[in-house]
Amino acid sequence: MLAYVFWHQRAEQVAKEEYQEKLIAFHQILQERRPEGFWGSLVLEMAALPWMPAESEVYEDWYLVKNSAALDPLDEAAVTGSCLEPHHQVARLAGNGTGGLYRLKESDVELARLAEIRAATWLTKPAEMSYEQFYRLVQAGRAEQQSMLWQRQMTMGPALEFCIHHVRESSFSGALQSVQVEAKPIFVPAGRR
Repeated sequence: MLAYVFWHQRAEQVAKEEYQEKLIAFHQILQERRPEGFWGSLVLEMAALPWMPAESEVYEDWYLVKNSAALDPLDEAAVTGSCLEPHHQVARLAGNGTGGLYRLKESDVELARLAEIRAATWLTKPAEMSYEQFYRLVQAGRAEQQSMLWQRQMTMGPALEFCIHHVRESSFSGALQSVQVEAKPIFVPAGRR
């Protein structure tokens, strides 16, 4: 499974409630449209992220797709047909935005786990560490938690190379450069919150 991740913020003059309302409306319509290979989307609200300006809270949209072949149908569906106006409504209210591409490092995602996300840890593998060592170290930190590990693809995006979604805050070895933020799901597939 792949995820196109889009980080964005509302424009300064836009009310948070209005922005969230339009954002959720867009994701609901996209869920109904269900382009080929689209599994669903998730929207997380975070107070701040280091790669985004400190102007307002940050929204992180995770567009989950079966594979890279599903990215073109998703891109087309998001800005045409029944999605066109809801997309434009929220886009007109946005300030900053940037994106990245991540691959799930486990077999699948359960809907219930998405609704329970409460924190995200962004990590970088030290240059001198092998991926095998890195995965062992990360797995040890994830052993007691229900979490999902994602890896950036093709160096696309401003964020760190790995993201772990947790159901609660966690700590990782000091050997790993990481940024942990609280996350609040405001939209999950099938309307679960």
